Amino acid sequence: MYNPFKIFILLFLTFFISVNCLHAQQSPSSAAKALKVKMKSMFIYQFAKNVYWPKAYTTGDFTIGIYGSKDLYNLLNTSFKDKMNGSQKIKFAFYESASDISDCHLLFVSGEEKESMATVQKGLNDKTLLVTEGEDLATTGSMINFVYVQNRLKFQINKSKAEKKDFTIGQTLTKLAYSTI
Repeated sequence: MYNPFKIFILLFLTFFISVNCLHAQQSPSSAAKALKVKMKSMFIYQFAKNVYWPKAYTTGDFTIGIYGSKDLYNLLNTSFKDKMNGSQKIKFAFYESASDISDCHLLFVSGEEKESMATVQKGLNDKTLLVTEGEDLATTGSMINFVYVQNRLKFQINKSKAEKKDFTIGQTLTKLAYSTI
């Protein structure tokens, strides 16, 4: 038999989450920004867990670099620091300029830094999965790109670019992607 209290709590939580998401989508407040950053952080963590690197890159620490979003770096470093990706401990690095970017497994470049993409790409090594945000960046060099569709955060996958570097994109990500190239 249904427990009325549990149903009430479930309905209340659903309503509360819906109102908060709707408010975050409609207002340019710090709450909306925080929600977007939180969503990106969860996606980036899942990208790390559902993309498979060549065996040569599966030793030592697993480094996720963030270029251009200190808020995202802080949230990732607080929420996921020292979690494991396979047998590798996850570490985070924040880069203030494109020339500072060093050896990392996954690099997120915020939309505010899209003008420096050519410099960023020149400095990347073969083990770096490039994640970006903005219009059509997936076709210009990134392997995963965040886009907003009807105020919802989605992502695109450039599977052919990833496969050229011997990355394997997991089926879960492929199925969840807004589009795949």
